[in-house]
Amino acid sequence: MHATSRTSPIKTRKTALCASPGVQALRRNRQPKRRMTSREPKPVGFAVAVVAPFPPPSGGMSVQAAKLAERLTGEGIPVETVAVNPVLPRWSRWAESVPGLRTALREAVFLRRMLAVLPKVSVVHHLSASGLYFFLTTTPVTLLGRLWGRRVIVNYRGGLAESFLKRWGWLAVPILRMAHHVAVSSAFLQRVFGRHGVEASLLPNLADLERFHYRERMPLRPRLIVTRNLEPMYNVECVLRAFRAIQQRYPEATLCVAGSGSEQARLQKLAGELNLSGLTFLGAVRHEDLPQLYDDHHILVNASNVDNFPGSLLEAACCGLPVVTTAAGGIPDMIQDHQTGLLVGVNDHEALAGAVLELLAQPELALRLARAARRWVEQFCWERVYGSLLEHYGLPSVAAANQERKRAWA
Repeated sequence: MHATSRTSPIKTRKTALCASPGVQALRRNRQPKRRMTSREPKPVGFAVAVVAPFPPPSGGMSVQAAKLAERLTGEGIPVETVAVNPVLPRWSRWAESVPGLRTALREAVFLRRMLAVLPKVSVVHHLSASGLYFFLTTTPVTLLGRLWGRRVIVNYRGGLAESFLKRWGWLAVPILRMAHHVAVSSAFLQRVFGRHGVEASLLPNLADLERFHYRERMPLRPRLIVTRNLEPMYNVECVLRAFRAIQQRYPEATLCVAGSGSEQARLQKLAGELNLSGLTFLGAVRHEDLPQLYDDHHILVNASNVDNFPGSLLEAACCGLPVVTTAAGGIPDMIQDHQTGLLVGVNDHEALAGAVLELLAQPELALRLARAARRWVEQFCWERVYGSLLEHYGLPSVAAANQERKRAWA
């Protein structure tokens, strides 16, 4: 059946934006349950404030923040969470529909929580990004942290750093230099910050190997998935146009679009105009539901125009899905073409389709890439990231143990 403007085979499913009870507790600034996991020495008299957006919704930064708080707590380190996207008090819920007022109220709730947490912690670990977010969150977090004499880690994420620093570097760079560490998740961002006079250290994203299980796809089937928010920078339109070409060769091919955003209505309309079948728009998907979703599919496709170190590529590598992606931003520092995935030019749907067809025609290549990507992603497991975190937190007593673990992994 083909899509028309009236009836469409495109499936839609609304999923609850609320996350699991544990993640909801993080959003409300409560403590997650402790889970002892690492053999690292546990620091005494030490606490960390994780300042970031928390689910819901489940975006890349909020998911990483929730993982970080959960894992640190599991190591016996006291964690205070400070949500920069707090739930508004009940009396002010009516303001959710008024953008400017909503932002002002959230800022007030966030700053009040920040001031309450600072006396309790030794380190402030802030997940930062570009634009207005930087000035509404990173600036007060850095200034307040230094005023209170706390160790401040500005952990920058996102692919828009170059354009942001070109325009606002005169104001942002002095703030960044106030932090004890500016940490980034990729060598790509290290180079960007270096060009603007900011020394940045590497602190990679965490790959959840325990939750995202590896499985080899034999035989390889044309079951595609994209797990990005439906925003212009992620160019899901390019994936839809590539899927049309793929279906001409494989009519049974399917595509699952997991994510929501401002482009959803337009993309659904475009899918109807392209007469696509076998296409499912899932909307927002809870992070805890992603492992099963990856397990149901065979190839991950990504067409972002701007990017840094997308978690979706890490998750796909964990799960054994071969990756076909544009070479945007920091992605070439992650995925090596024809070694751990296939890279194509930005906004080139024909090349994107061609790379998927190459995998389907050569399943042995897909299997080789998936195996290599799985070996690559293991460097981002908690056991390795934890030691790097403690070094950023200024705990030299664990440096020797961390180096010993790195040698064991080498």
